[in-house]
Parts: sequence; C-alpha cells; structure tokens
Amino acid sequence: MDGMIERRTLLATGAAALVVPLAPASAQQAPPPVITAAAANSPNGGVGQVTAFLRIAPDGRVTFASPVTEMGQGTHTSHAMIVADELDVPLAQVTVVAGQPEPALRLQPVNEMYSGASFGIRFWHDRIRRACAQARGALVQAAAERLGVAADTLSTAEGRVTHAASNRSVPYAELVEAASRLPLAETPRIKPAAERRVTGRAAPRMDIPAKTNGSAIYGHDIRLPNMAYAVARLSPVFGAELDGFDRASISAIRGIIDVVALKNGVAVVAENSWAAMEGAKRITIRFKPTPEQNLDSAELSRRLRAGLEGGPATRPRNDGDVDAALSGAARVVEATYEVPFLAHAPMETENATVHIQGDKVEVWASTQHQDWCARDAARVAGVPRENVVIHTPMTGGGFGRRLHTEVVEQATTVAKAINRPVKLIWTREDEFAQSYWRPAFAAKLRAAVDAEGKVTGLAIRAAGQSVMGDYRPALFAGPLRGNDPFALQSIADTRRYDFGAFRAEWHRVEAAPKVWLWRSVGGSQMCFFLESFLDEVAAATRKDPYALRRELLAKDARALRVLDTAAQRGGWQSAPPAGRHRGIAFVDLYDSLVAQVAEVSVTGNEVRVHKVSVVIDCGDVVNPDSVEAQMQGSVIWGLSSMALEGVTLKDGAAEQRNFDTYPILRIGSAPAVDVTIIRSGERTGGVGEPGVPPVAPAVCNAIFAATGRRVRSLPLASQGLNV
Repeated sequence: MDGMIERRTLLATGAAALVVPLAPASAQQAPPPVITAAAANSPNGGVGQVTAFLRIAPDGRVTFASPVTEMGQGTHTSHAMIVADELDVPLAQVTVVAGQPEPALRLQPVNEMYSGASFGIRFWHDRIRRACAQARGALVQAAAERLGVAADTLSTAEGRVTHAASNRSVPYAELVEAASRLPLAETPRIKPAAERRVTGRAAPRMDIPAKTNGSAIYGHDIRLPNMAYAVARLSPVFGAELDGFDRASISAIRGIIDVVALKNGVAVVAENSWAAMEGAKRITIRFKPTPEQNLDSAELSRRLRAGLEGGPATRPRNDGDVDAALSGAARVVEATYEVPFLAHAPMETENATVHIQGDKVEVWASTQHQDWCARDAARVAGVPRENVVIHTPMTGGGFGRRLHTEVVEQATTVAKAINRPVKLIWTREDEFAQSYWRPAFAAKLRAAVDAEGKVTGLAIRAAGQSVMGDYRPALFAGPLRGNDPFALQSIADTRRYDFGAFRAEWHRVEAAPKVWLWRSVGGSQMCFFLESFLDEVAAATRKDPYALRRELLAKDARALRVLDTAAQRGGWQSAPPAGRHRGIAFVDLYDSLVAQVAEVSVTGNEVRVHKVSVVIDCGDVVNPDSVEAQMQGSVIWGLSSMALEGVTLKDGAAEQRNFDTYPILRIGSAPAVDVTIIRSGERTGGVGEPGVPPVAPAVCNAIFAATGRRVRSLPLASQGLNV
C-alpha cells in the first residue's frame, strides 16, 4: 500500500468515539453520536479510511484528529483549512485535536505516528482531502435519499446539502445518522483547485489565541491528582552509566519521596517541584568510566578530517567518470569545510507525565513520536501497547529533538517505582548535555573546470556521524546497508544542478555523542558546503555567482524560476546600498525549492545581516501566511546557528550547558525578511525545514563579497566574526 489508511472501525456511539480521545481519558465524557464518513460494510457498522481522522457531531461541528504534533509550525491550522475546504463547512466549525497512535494516523512504510521530515502537509495533504471528500460524498448520498433526488443534482456549502431546483436544503447535522450507514466511495470526487474557497488563502493560526492569553497547556503544565514531581540528573558524559548515588546527601531536603535509578543517572522524586529540583542539584552521584570520557573537540575534528582522506565510504551517487573529469580539467577547484555539533535548544525542556492504573497507562508528553512513547511506556510498565493512551499537549519547540522518547521511558520507570502518577522533567543543563545533537561534519569538494570555465565534474566526500545509525539502527544496518540518506541530503538525493560527472560519498565517523534529526537535518550542513563551494568556483572562473548557478540549472525550468525570482527580489542585478554586499544560495529539500539572497555589511569583525530575500516553490499552498511565517522563522533559525551556535567537547562532555554559553540570536540582530511564494501547482512540498539551509551559505558568500575572506568553518563567532 502507498500509505493510504486501511479500513477500520468507528461506531456512531459515544463509547466507540473514545478511539480518538479528545481530552484526557480519565476525564472524558461520552461525546454525542458522530459520523466519521460512515460505512456499513463491516459487521459492526464500521466505517472506512476517514474514521480515525474525522467526526461530525449532530450540531454540525467537525472534529479532526491530526496525525501531526503542533509545534508552532501552524500545521493544525492548515489541516483545519483542508477539512473545511473539502468538506464544505465554515472554518470556524472545525476543531483540530492531537490524534492517537493508530493505523489511520501512521506514516508508511515505517507504520508509525510521528512528526518530522516536513511531512505535516506534504504527506497528509492528499490523504486528508480524500478522507473529507469521502465524508462529503456520504452526506450528499444521504441527502439524496432523504430528498428523493439524484445525488448529482445536489451541492454542498456552509455545512449544508442543497437541492437548488426545489429550493430545499438539509444541514449536515441532520444527515449524520443516515450517512453513517453508507459505504465510502473508493474514488471520491476531490475538489479541483478552482473550486477551493479556503485553502490557498491566508488564515490566522488557530493556536495563537491560547498561546497569547496564557490558556495553552504545555507538557510542563500538566497536573494530576496525587501527582509526584521528578527531576532527572543525568551523566554529562555521553555513554556513561550510573555507578551509584548517596541518598543521604539530600536527606535534609523536605518533601523528598524517593531516588529512582536510571540507566545514565537518577530521578529525584518529591512532593513538589522545588524539592525535586534541589535534590537533583545536590545529590551525590557517581558514573562509570567510559572509553570516550576524554574526547574533546580537537580529537573529533581530527577524526572528521581523517575521514576525508581515506577509509570506507558509501557512495550513493557516482554519475559519469569524475576522476577523468578531474584529471583532464584545465583547472581543479578544491576546498574543505567543517561545521560543529548543534543543539536543538527548545524553550521547553524534555518532560513527560505518566499515570499507571493497573494494566492501563496514560502518558502526557510534548512529543513528536507518539508511537515510540507508547512503545516505551508499554515496555517499562509491562502492559500491552494498545493499553497505552498518549496525550500530546502544546509543545514548546521540537525541531526534531522530540522524536526521541527517552524521557517517557524514564517517567514510566519512576511512576512504576513509586506507584503514583509522576511528572518528570529535565533541567536545562541536561537538555544541552544529553540532547542528541546535529552531527559535526566535514567535507572536501573538488570541481573540474574546462578551458571555457564550465564545470565538467564535481566530487564531494563528507565525514561525520550517522543520524540514521542512532535514529533507526535496525533500518540503517539492514535495508539501508549502512547508507545514511541524511548524510548527503540535498546533494545526493537531488539532480537539479548539472555538474556533468558527479560523485558523492560519505565516511562514517564514530564518536560517543548521539546525533539526531535537527531542523533540515543533513541539508543544514550539505547546503552550506555545496553553495559555499559554488561561490568559490565562481570566483575561480571569474563568473558571477548567480550566473554560474543559472548555467548549472539551465535544464531545470522550475529551479531556474526560483533562482531568478530570488535574484530579482534581492536586487542582484542592481547595486546594493553603499557598504553592503550580497550572497546567493539555493536548495532542493523535502519536495520544495528555496533560493535566498542575503544583503550584508561588514565593519571590522562586525557582521550585519540587513535583509534576506527568500523565494520558495512548495507546490500546492494551503496557508500562505504559514508559509511566510515558516520562511521568516527559518531565516532566524539558520542565521542563529551559523553565527553563534555550536557545541564543543571537553573531557567527553558538552562545554555548553545553558543559554549563557550557547547564545541564540537576539531580536536586535534579526534582518528584514522578504518572502515570495511561487505557486507552481506541483505536488505539495515541505515548508518547516527547506528555508533553513540556504541562510548560512548566502550570508557567508556575502561576507566574501564584502571582505574577500572565505568562511569555511562555522559558527562565525568561532572565526572571530560577530553578528
């Protein structure tokens, strides 16, 4: 199957509707009868694919159970817009809630409910439309039978089915019961773009009012009756396991309940959060030595550089004869780049609340991976996985970090040990020290250039740890055979640029720190490497950087349109204001194309990014306001990471443990961001991540234009440049 939702059962009774909890299960009341685009083809009157997604109450309100965690990216609003559009109901009548991990809401082929890879719209867009079209079709058929007319003589709008010829109409609410007994159409009529009245137009975010008035509930806000509080104290050294602790060292702190051993630390449990925090801070704890306890950044860099010179490598791309192109070139351009570990640094630290009740478990977690939360809780509690209910509150930043679910395992361990509901949180220090990072990477690029200055071949060899090896080790070692698709992402997996001969290879570096998915994943470093290098090629061949990219994209009309629009919006062909210089970069990531032009001035060691012009072609656009916001946020994210951020190692541990040593870009350094959306009509692409990678090379290329100085290592702060 291609990821379409398999048929499953949802009854029209209130009890059956609990399959998709809309509130904490312990507090739920049976909702009114609902339709979820009904069908009666199963023995118990179940319905088809739409059921776990959608329900329409007798009052006409529509509830949609989203398969995606809302982390501020606006996906829930976009999902509501798709539902309103395809179902023909007012947007104000649609409520979006977080779904449960179940077949209808799982991504294929891994069969898991999670949020990542910019899948929120690009994977679910067509599936949600199809589900809502099925529901609309069932309602129309029910109305046809009720009115005694042909279904094709009816129309839908504003939550009603209308027969214009007789001037009769029926609200959806009156059709719910009858529609729930009808089969779903296998090939429902999905609205063409010309008939859509909601999507494609700007709509305000549905989550913003609660976030601004303080009523939004985040993971840290969860409170349960008789709940204990736990704070983790973890090893600062990756891979170090607990050797022991002194319970007596915190005996003077009032309110301490227990100290629970974890694999790599302890959880101090108390009646209140203050006691738990103080206990975690003051407890005496010992860790076992590890082989990497002396690892520092210099040694890691040595491993990266050694990986560029030799050793085994996977080679996902090997087009043409690169060696012949290099050996026969009139000129070979070569450069080496390096980038550091990067933390996710979400404002909300890791947390989970767990309540074990017999063979049932409830979990409240700010998570991007509901299925792994259920898996971990079930395993630790010793209950069947289907007995675990996952509640996903508002999430204070994800960026890939919350795809890891270790905190749920820890909270379940504590809840089981003390036989009480417990909320476990991580300190900011452990969030930095144990928060799996974006890998540090290095790359060597070589380009063959002929006598006319044309690129005839390009080779890249990269070295770094494997995200896939830590994220999905079984998949990495099995079907992928050690080839990590994230390692050369946005280079090996795209064919936009025509280099003639092209080779891309990656050497896996081993190191103790765990690495993870980070907003834009491999594209964040690979785009910096390639787009910086193309500027070096342009300089070596005395070509305009924009003109060189046009040559390399000459066969790709869609990519050229994006690049040309960025050049036009960024004023590439006109002189910049006095003292300012421009840089350009392009990326193809997650089915979207993005080009950026950065306008920069440099005074001594002070770099000022005045403006970034962003052009994105993400295919079919649902909410242009969200696309614009994501591009603006991506620029800030990318600029902060390239200018200031980086995790360095000493004695096997991170030297950065809080925002005082891991600075984030301040608002005073934020540039103006001009966003242009190209509506190409292509398949829907991602928007949460593709805007990040071009920022670093565009800015660094502008720095070269201003100073003649190449930036080949990040962050800028490590090179003595201040933003």
